[in-house]
Amino acid sequence: MYIFSANNLIEEAPRIAVIGAQSTGKSSLVEAITGVSGRYPSAVPVCPMECTIWSSESAWSCSISLHVIDELDDSFTEMSFSPPLATPAEVEIWIRRAQAAVLCPHILPEAFTSKSREELKGLTDSRNDPRVLRFTKSVVVVDIHDPNGADLSFVDLPGLIQNAEDDPTLVPLVEKMTQNYIARAATIILVSVPAEDDLDNPRAFMLAREADSEKQRTIGVLTKPDRLTTGDTGKREELRALFDGEASSHQLQKGYYCVRLPNDQERQNGLSRAKAQGNEREFFCATAPWKDLRSNRRLGVPNLVRDISHLLMGVTQAAVPAMREAVTEQITTCSKRLAALPQLLGADVAAEVIHCVVRFCDSFRRVVYGECEDKAFVRECRRRFALFERTIRHSAPDFRPSLIAGETPQLVAIPVEDDTDKFGVDRYEDFTRHPTEPITLRDVTRIIDEATGWELPHNVPYEAKKRLIQRFMEHWPAAESECFEHVAKALELAMRTEVATHFGRFPPLEVFMGSVLGAQLESRISTAREIVKNVLEREKAPYGTQNYPYLERMRDAWLSHYKSIRSSKGGYAQGLNDWQRREYEGQALTALRNLGLTNVETSDFHRLFRRDAFEDEILVMADVRSYFHVTHKRVADDVPEAIKLNLLLHFVDGLQDHLLASLKLDAADAAKRLQGLLAEDPEIALERARLKGRLARLGEIKRELDNFVM
Repeated sequence: MYIFSANNLIEEAPRIAVIGAQSTGKSSLVEAITGVSGRYPSAVPVCPMECTIWSSESAWSCSISLHVIDELDDSFTEMSFSPPLATPAEVEIWIRRAQAAVLCPHILPEAFTSKSREELKGLTDSRNDPRVLRFTKSVVVVDIHDPNGADLSFVDLPGLIQNAEDDPTLVPLVEKMTQNYIARAATIILVSVPAEDDLDNPRAFMLAREADSEKQRTIGVLTKPDRLTTGDTGKREELRALFDGEASSHQLQKGYYCVRLPNDQERQNGLSRAKAQGNEREFFCATAPWKDLRSNRRLGVPNLVRDISHLLMGVTQAAVPAMREAVTEQITTCSKRLAALPQLLGADVAAEVIHCVVRFCDSFRRVVYGECEDKAFVRECRRRFALFERTIRHSAPDFRPSLIAGETPQLVAIPVEDDTDKFGVDRYEDFTRHPTEPITLRDVTRIIDEATGWELPHNVPYEAKKRLIQRFMEHWPAAESECFEHVAKALELAMRTEVATHFGRFPPLEVFMGSVLGAQLESRISTAREIVKNVLEREKAPYGTQNYPYLERMRDAWLSHYKSIRSSKGGYAQGLNDWQRREYEGQALTALRNLGLTNVETSDFHRLFRRDAFEDEILVMADVRSYFHVTHKRVADDVPEAIKLNLLLHFVDGLQDHLLASLKLDAADAAKRLQGLLAEDPEIALERARLKGRLARLGEIKRELDNFVM
């Protein structure tokens, strides 16, 4: 009988779907078949109820479980709900509790297992709690072992409704669910309709005809035959002809049945199942047209149950090959998903924790050192370092060797190789810019005058150059801090990602390690921040460098450049193209070398210019601008390297020892603490239990299918 309980696992599994409009006697029919009440105290449809009856030699028993379906992706979870129930009288309240549980997904199901009818009514009132669902695809599953029952499996679908003024969306939702259930080829459609209704009109029959156009798997069940009056002679004759096979319309291959079910008063009086069946037999034997039929084998609940049970077994036999294939595929899929989950831990919890820590530290170290496949972290750090270099470079003093800034354009194209942008102009457009004002000859003269004391003429005070150097370094601390903080944030993000990856399976361990690592990172950031700040402290006055050759080369280049602009004609070679200029420069150098001046270069030609009235100012400009080159190169290297070493590498290099020490493995309570840290994520544990349970059920179904004999 595991085969009949496979409906929610295998689409190919045969089943009976009971459909009908509200107030057609559908709930009474289900109650008569099962012997238990599954009515919900509301006129609004709630959820499907799947019922499986096993003919059993043991005593009567029942259990109720939930098949919870996610409304977003239709994934499902199976869970037990009720304890074993020993009498039918216990079932109704448990079904109501189960229905309430699926209507309130925001409340844990176990919260409903002790609720009374009145409490359930309050909890499921959407006027009190808007989170309560009016309708759900989740299923209440009822399994009954009945010594007097017949092997049967069916799903009782919510009654079809024509309108729902307070929630119009319910009408299409219920209808769509019904269509989905009865569309399967292995589903027998049991349509409940009052005997007095016109068989052309019920919406349930229309849906059945759409799903079963050949009318091969639809059964009509007429209810409430006692509502036909003695005056309904035409209707009585129509029903007699239908059941005797004389009707020309409304024929179904599986035919019709008629049942007389207890009314509300009889149910309230506690009418027994045996008494209800006795009353039913008496009714059909004494009432036309039923007493006049050629055969009474299609009258009464027992005959209906007997025939649909046999029919279900026949459909099952035909579906076995497809079910075997589907079960095998499901077992393979389920096994793969189970294997993909983290393995269960061994008995040595200390070894497990140490293993997690070692793997984390090794993985995180490779991330920081750029030795892993995904080098996103290193790329982000290098990008930040490049932005820092751009920010520093664009703080260069904008010297204009003219009296008015507008007379000389900003020197964007610098005539020295060292000022070219090796990273590309457009690659890092988001670097922080600190605008620099143009500095003219008059500005430099003013600064020299302000700094001059008793110096003799042409002795420019060091203080003047110092002020200009301080000006271009003004924003360097902010640039260094910005770079440092961005890299620190990137490091923290990478660390949190690795923590989630390696410890996320165990939430307590993840929280503990996250806290320890967070404190350690904060300490490392504080230490590294001061070290990196000291890099810029070294750049404060008195200024200096040991790279004199480079400083001299830059000074000569800038001095030549400024003097060429200051020359009366804007420099030599005016009116000549580049080819002509290079030709004449070559001739001049050849002539000078023939005179014995072998160390002369084209950059020395500025010395031939007549002394400028602003010679001192131009020298200051060249001195400051050349020193910018020296210190800019130094800082652009030293700051990123200091961050890399003192923040990044020092943090990961000592991490493993620190984390293992924080576990206090030699403490007396170590085993207990570590066991607590290794508490598995409830979601993973739940998924493992769900997959194991599903795999066990699929295994039982497969064994029954392999041994299936009619």
